[in-house]
Order: sequence, then structure tokens, then C-alpha cells
Amino acid sequence: MELAIPDLHIGKLAWAPETGYGSYDNKIAERLFKDALEGLIARTASFAFERVLFVVGNDLLHADTKAGTTTGGTQLDTDTRYHKTFDIARRMITRAIDRLREIAPVKVVVVPGNHDTLSSWHLGDSLECYYHDRPDVIIDNGPNLRKYVHFGKCMLLLTHGDKGKRADYPLVMATEQPKMFGATVHREAHTGHLHQMRVQEHHGVKVRISPALCPPDAWHAENHFVGNQRAAEAFVWHPEDGLVAMAMYTVPEPDDSERVA
Repeated sequence: MELAIPDLHIGKLAWAPETGYGSYDNKIAERLFKDALEGLIARTASFAFERVLFVVGNDLLHADTKAGTTTGGTQLDTDTRYHKTFDIARRMITRAIDRLREIAPVKVVVVPGNHDTLSSWHLGDSLECYYHDRPDVIIDNGPNLRKYVHFGKCMLLLTHGDKGKRADYPLVMATEQPKMFGATVHREAHTGHLHQMRVQEHHGVKVRISPALCPPDAWHAENHFVGNQRAAEAFVWHPEDGLVAMAMYTVPEPDDSERVA
């Protein structure tokens, strides 16, 4: 089972009267992440898994600096102090890994986003320290922006999606991992970044963009980046047959608590 819950943007602050959509803060982000995780686990419970692939990062954290900016320096609307948000994210991800360990051994792949390039690496380093003596948890926290997973005849490229052209992903995959590319039949690249769901096939490689759980903040609302369905996904992979099932968690319509400050 591969869990795709990108672009949580924990630390983001959104006020419904300003944006016209759901409010958002750290408490709401935590709750939505837990609901999505449990929903996806429940909807794939009929399968017996050999392992769980848990993709972490991908703009898990909204800000990457104490000043409340992205890695590149863009100023953001944030909920609270960076250190407090990082602590919330670390505890949340640790709880999620422990929950997934109940299902099967877990491989955590840390994918840096454009909002959290450094903080996602620091989170991965913390996870490595915490799980270093747990044989059922493997942390892949290299600083590279593109991570690869090989499972039977399946090949996955995991990257945030803010760099390069998606149509070039098949060539990049074959160039960087020629043996893996040649040994596989089912090849996909999984990204986030755009907060929408999209699948395109380029030269036999499916490029998937996964949706986000967070609503638009003031900047997104002002620039008309609104209306996309908020969701998270899980993929069930078979070593010979490739992708055999998918599960979806969709955020319910905002309740009263998300429509006020």
C-alpha cells in the first residue's frame, strides 16, 4: 500500500470569511490528516500487505523558516511559531508510522517540497533517530529531490513536481535508474504541488498528481486558485500486476467550525 497525502501545509492559516472556503489552522490540519489516514486504511483493509510505502514531506509543512517563509523566501500566512508547528508535525507523523506498523513493515520516503525543503529533511532525520533500532521501519531521507521505489515489476518515481517538465519524467527515470527501468513494466511518477488530481501518460509512464487536504488561503483565493476537491489517495500495488486498486478520502464540506476564525 502506498499512501499519498501530499501538501498538508501544516502551519497554513486560512480564514473562511476572507477566502470563501474552509478555515484552516494546525488543529484542523491534524484532524484532517488523521481522518484521511484512518479512512484510507479502512478502505484498503481487505488486502494483506507485504509492506507500506508512506510518502512524507511534499509540503507537509507550510513554512520552512522562523520568519514564516517558504524555502525560497516567499512570505506566508502562518498559524503559529515555526518550532511549535514542526513539533506538531513530528509527533503527528510518528503516530502515523506507529499506526501503519500495525499493518505491515513501513518504508518512509521523504520527498522535499518547495515550501519545506529543509524542514522535511530535518523531520526525516528526526524519524531516523527515533526508529533507528526498529527493523520494521526504514527511512529514506536522502537530500535528493527524486526518490525511486522498486517493487517487483513496478517502478515509482516520487518527487514534489515543482521542478522540470512532467513530459520529461520517463527519460529522467530511464537515465537515472536504467537497471530498474529495464527490469520493470509498470512505471509511474507520483507528484503533488498543484493541489489537484491529474493523470497523464507519457511514453508508457503514468504521471500522477495527487490532490491536497488543505483549502485555499488568502493568496490562492485572490489569484483564483480555488475549487479543487480536497482529498488524499492510497494505491495498492501487486509485484507482478502493478496497480490493482485505489482508495480515496475526500474532505467533507466545511462545517461551522471551519467557517469561522
